[in-house]
Amino acid sequence: MVSILGDQGFRRERMASLKIAELSFETNPYLKKIKGTHLLNLRPILSVADEHEFGVLAANCLRPEITLGVLRAAFDLNSPIIIQVAESQVSYALDGWFSGDEFERLNAFSEFVAKAVERLWDEKGYLIPIALHLDHLQKNDELAFHAMRAGFTSVELDFSKQPTEDRGEAVQMNIERCSKIIPELHKHGVTVEVEEGEIGEAAARAAQSEEEIRAEFTKPEHALKLVEGTDPDALAVFVGSAHGWYLKRPVIGFSRLREIYVTLKEHGRSVPLVLHGGTGLTYEQFHKAIGAGARKFNYATALADVFLRTIAADPTGKGGELVERMTETEKQIAEEKGRKPRGPRYVLGKFAEEIDKLDPRLLKAAEDAVYEHARDMIANAMGSKDKAPLYGDEFGRPPID
Repeated sequence: MVSILGDQGFRRERMASLKIAELSFETNPYLKKIKGTHLLNLRPILSVADEHEFGVLAANCLRPEITLGVLRAAFDLNSPIIIQVAESQVSYALDGWFSGDEFERLNAFSEFVAKAVERLWDEKGYLIPIALHLDHLQKNDELAFHAMRAGFTSVELDFSKQPTEDRGEAVQMNIERCSKIIPELHKHGVTVEVEEGEIGEAAARAAQSEEEIRAEFTKPEHALKLVEGTDPDALAVFVGSAHGWYLKRPVIGFSRLREIYVTLKEHGRSVPLVLHGGTGLTYEQFHKAIGAGARKFNYATALADVFLRTIAADPTGKGGELVERMTETEKQIAEEKGRKPRGPRYVLGKFAEEIDKLDPRLLKAAEDAVYEHARDMIANAMGSKDKAPLYGDEFGRPPID
């Protein structure tokens, strides 16, 4: 079997020093086999990024075309990549893509990713570092174990929102809930991302003043308390970025991000930081965040919208008409639920069959548009192009004579 960690000793030592089993077929029988090996978890993906100071794109993939476009881009740029789907997206996106209950959808998605990776490996002649991550688990704790049994290599436990105004108390409640889940995941080598500070939606943040937003930034002492109480593999924090498109220039606390990073290091806790809400940030903002210590960057809305814009531009008009109906359907759902509309991507699952019936050339054009966008993010925002060989001899494009 091919080693997933490579030959560099520092990663083996780091794995041994913390309370998580090495990810292998022996410790985790649920892993999908890909030509005798398997995907990575976040430990090696982010530890190498931390040592060499670059970012890793964590792409939420809500359609086959988005998944394939992102994977192709990462392979072609010789870059590590994290493929992920959020708990909520298992319902509103995967429900139309795959049939069955939540576990069956997660398992089918995991199988799809594994087969796509194997095909690209065969086509390119090399493998890149890839993790499969369940994003933003908030409601159903059992879904963490469903994801593990489906072959996911990593899970985010987002329990930052708690029924208290006292942030210190909220952290303690977060720890208590995480502690019921993490040991079983770590026993099987599945990494865990935890979150301190509520990220929220960009549209809602637009109504706040800069002072109000800064007041909600994750405090270093709270980040440290959560890390010491949960022993996670990555930590998501709130420093001003938010989900969805920004309605005004976001207030990003790069100095606070750095303060958290340094505080953890000083206390012997080298936990990679995660920045959610990557859509709409500039190259400069990504570079500053990487310089401040962020290593994993969640990226969802822009990828879905690139896909939908390409469909809407269908010269036959069919794609545009479909996206219009998707938009109207989401508006109706929002009205019934008493919330603001969130865009057609939130009904991708409901319209999956109709999307699948569109001209295959249009769907391929949508995949290619995602591919180009992901290439741009990997090369110009993350700085992870040609970083795959840093993960060991088994990864990356072979040297060209």
